[in-house]
Amino acid sequence: MGKIRTKVIETAIEPEKLKQIEELEKSLPSAGEESEVAISTKEKKVSRSPKQRSRRYRELLSLIDKSTAYSAQEAIEIAKKTANNRFDATIETHINLGFSPTKQEHKIRTMVTLPYPTTLEASQGKSIKILVFASKDVAKIKNLGFKIGTDSTLKEIEEGKINFNKIIADSSWMPKLAKLAKVLGPKGLMPNPKNGTLVENPLVTLEEFSKGKTELRMETSPIIHISIGKASLEDKKLLENLTAIITAVRAAKPEGFKKELIKSIYLSATMGPSVKVDPQTVQLPQSLEKES
Repeated sequence: MGKIRTKVIETAIEPEKLKQIEELEKSLPSAGEESEVAISTKEKKVSRSPKQRSRRYRELLSLIDKSTAYSAQEAIEIAKKTANNRFDATIETHINLGFSPTKQEHKIRTMVTLPYPTTLEASQGKSIKILVFASKDVAKIKNLGFKIGTDSTLKEIEEGKINFNKIIADSSWMPKLAKLAKVLGPKGLMPNPKNGTLVENPLVTLEEFSKGKTELRMETSPIIHISIGKASLEDKKLLENLTAIITAVRAAKPEGFKKELIKSIYLSATMGPSVKVDPQTVQLPQSLEKES
């Protein structure tokens, strides 16, 4: 087989066109450089104006030293001062935990009975929307104002008609409720012994919920958000509710977890700035212990 011969064919370019090409190449940015237009466009994107807070919010923010972790009592007093809304604002606590969000065993899900109602409705004796599947004490449960679940109710749930916040059931109803696990599970409504909604005596549990029993459940953040009461509630009562919550969180610490459980605690009123709390101060002072 003979050698393959290659021949380079040169294309002649007119001098004027060649000069135009060279000038165009000079005008283009070299590698690693950006044109002035591109840079100015980026600067415009970066220099977005920060979120503008209302005058009310800025005034409330001036009441708080963000570099300070206040005592629980001081934080409650400040949070109540920021609750200058036209309605009875809710005081919430936000508990940041030292868990790893990726570890399955790093979770907190427990129940706590608060000393005082956290909502106006509860303080007036009105019950939250709870659906009850019970095989006994049905008449007494109805008299408390709770809705009783039936086979017809199960069909409504299957159709997506859900107008309640919680389901409490005894074990006799679980075989039927288990068939609706795909509907109830994602909404956190499936009765479970861990959160106190699958019980043998629903009547007793309902009385506890009416008095302030609530669920503490960690989000994936990991953080717990929960109300400690309305701004109209006395400071002492808000402090006792906060103490009950933190005590329950500490009691639910997983076995073998040796790191710091509670990294930080914040309080905030509805539409108000947050107040940092020193976790070591979340306990009843001796003066309040004597009164209670």
